[in-house]
Amino acid sequence: MRICCGNQRGFKFHIVDNLKQEVMVISREFKCFAGCCWFAGCCLCCSFEVKVEAPPGNLIGTIRQTGSFWKANYDILDETDNVILKIEGPCCIFDGPCMPCDNEFKLLTSDGTTQIGSLTKEYAGFVKELVTLSDKFSISFPIDLSVKAKGTLIGALLLIDFMFFERKNNDN
Repeated sequence: MRICCGNQRGFKFHIVDNLKQEVMVISREFKCFAGCCWFAGCCLCCSFEVKVEAPPGNLIGTIRQTGSFWKANYDILDETDNVILKIEGPCCIFDGPCMPCDNEFKLLTSDGTTQIGSLTKEYAGFVKELVTLSDKFSISFPIDLSVKAKGTLIGALLLIDFMFFERKNNDN
């Protein structure tokens, strides 16, 4: 699946605590034609969607790609499918050793007017970007944000990583 579909493939991450107990599951189903930001708003079959469960089996939030002709946009939904936050990506994604900049995705309130944090892929430096496949991400959010929303933002970060920073020619 990884070789054929690359970053389009579905995934399931099992998050465990220090006692090796599963505390969270982050999953995305495979969708053949999903990911194009132009058609993501027209129907659910064209948009990526990530579900976050904590504990496993208990849905705490969903990340849904929304349509845009210009930027990557996502809605962060609570367990009852109400929009609680929005994410707005940059106009252009610059990645690689010769692109010395961070890629910031703005974390916005549910009405999309106020920035309250960010999800950022940080530039690691020329040599590290050139010779390794590792990436460094950070999430900033208000201290009073709910634990469920914070857990859902981890799922959003994984979706952004897969969509924009997963190397298509790498089969690791």
